[in-house]
Amino acid sequence: MYIHKIMETAPRQIALGTVDDSPGPFCMSFGFTLDPLIRSIREVGLINPPILKSEPEGLTIVCGYRRILALKELKVETAPCRVIFDHDRILPLECLLLNLHDNLATRSLNNVEKGMVLSRLDAWISRKEMVQRYMPLLGLRSHEINLRFFLEMERDFGAKVKMFVAEGKLSMQTVKMVSEMDAASRYAVLKLISELKLNINQQSKFIDYLVDLAFIENRSIPQILEAEAFTAIGSDTQPNRPQQAKAMLSKLRTRRNPSIVNAEKQFNRMVSDLNLQDGIQISAPPFFEGENYKLEIFFKEGQDLKSKIEGLNRIGGLAELRYPWKGIPK
Repeated sequence: MYIHKIMETAPRQIALGTVDDSPGPFCMSFGFTLDPLIRSIREVGLINPPILKSEPEGLTIVCGYRRILALKELKVETAPCRVIFDHDRILPLECLLLNLHDNLATRSLNNVEKGMVLSRLDAWISRKEMVQRYMPLLGLRSHEINLRFFLEMERDFGAKVKMFVAEGKLSMQTVKMVSEMDAASRYAVLKLISELKLNINQQSKFIDYLVDLAFIENRSIPQILEAEAFTAIGSDTQPNRPQQAKAMLSKLRTRRNPSIVNAEKQFNRMVSDLNLQDGIQISAPPFFEGENYKLEIFFKEGQDLKSKIEGLNRIGGLAELRYPWKGIPK
């Protein structure tokens, strides 16, 4: 039976109590709210009848998983549905593709749902076809490595971690970084990223610091994050999330690079002692890995520039400016 013939099947009234509303083999919905759909059904009724498949154990949802849930939430007892019977000989792959195109026509799938789609397709079609045909259909880069990542995410991530991904507040780079962690570390990292609302750049730094510290200290990431200094930041009852995020990253950076952080403090103290005029800045190379400091002078016109240069020449302490660990007292 071809898919288009299913749509020619007349809907029939189905007792919703006979419909299994657990996520079945064709479901590709995760991390959603029913509220908009409930409001729609309440206002104008059911516009698009769900499609069900008759199985020996009962009726399975092919299309309309959310619609069935919304109808049951509204205490609707019966609803019009199209039903596919065993004698129609429709393949599971056809049901899956029917649901996929039904979803793609009405909404955007989140990354967890894309992983669900690819995982279900993996049982029926070749990896080559998935890469060449279905990944572009899902808006994904067509690479075998990318396909494996989404399949592993669907297989290995728990429901709580998947919820973080479905919210769309994590960069895919972050998701890929945590995919290499054990389940406990992955959840601990994503929980704190979500609570502190770390931006994309902060997410990468946060994970890099934690991975390095876990290696250096031979401790697990959850053990590092359970330290009193870190749990206090994440559990603040009066949260200022940007400040909390900066405090967390600062503590991790200090713990990861204590000598660099100490050198920066000494260098900043040396520069502060110079009492430079406004508009003059001296900075060190990042992590003190270069050989040259940088001097910036902001000026309005030539006379202003001349005045600032002459002022610099009168600062005797400039001759003492050097790397912090070269004879500068702490």
